[in-house]
Amino acid sequence: MNRNELEQRINEYESQLEQLRGQLAAVSEQEEERKQFVSSKEIIELIRQHTGRELNMSTIKRWADEGYLGEVLDEKQAFPALRTKQGKKRFIYPKESVYHFLFEKGYLAPAFEVLDQVWIGSERAMVMDSVLQQGEFHYTVQIESTFTIQKGVKESCLRGEEV
Repeated sequence: MNRNELEQRINEYESQLEQLRGQLAAVSEQEEERKQFVSSKEIIELIRQHTGRELNMSTIKRWADEGYLGEVLDEKQAFPALRTKQGKKRFIYPKESVYHFLFEKGYLAPAFEVLDQVWIGSERAMVMDSVLQQGEFHYTVQIESTFTIQKGVKESCLRGEEV
């Protein structure tokens, strides 16, 4: 292989690498955006986890048709860079709308109640209040050791009292 052929190959590989980097950036961006949505199956699983009730797809479809779940998107069209299962259309809904609706219907509740003992990092705290914001429960907690109050603590940042 002569020098010109080698340089041409290197240029082709660099071009392919740049193209792959672009695809990776698109996938990463769409994965992040996708976190703001939930699918019908995810809604059913969420309700099962929170209430133990088993709902079916027709219930979710009825809610979607009546507009309770917000804008209905086809996942493949909304996020073309992400790999999705082949076959039937998979609808997704804005997480914030879905969570608000499920909370109002009593299908979704905060993991911690007022006066529950929780851990935030290595500090023990007591739950003072909770509110549903942007598709996640946020808590007001009082740190036990300093009595300081922290507002807006995401549920994902708390863990229950270990016995």
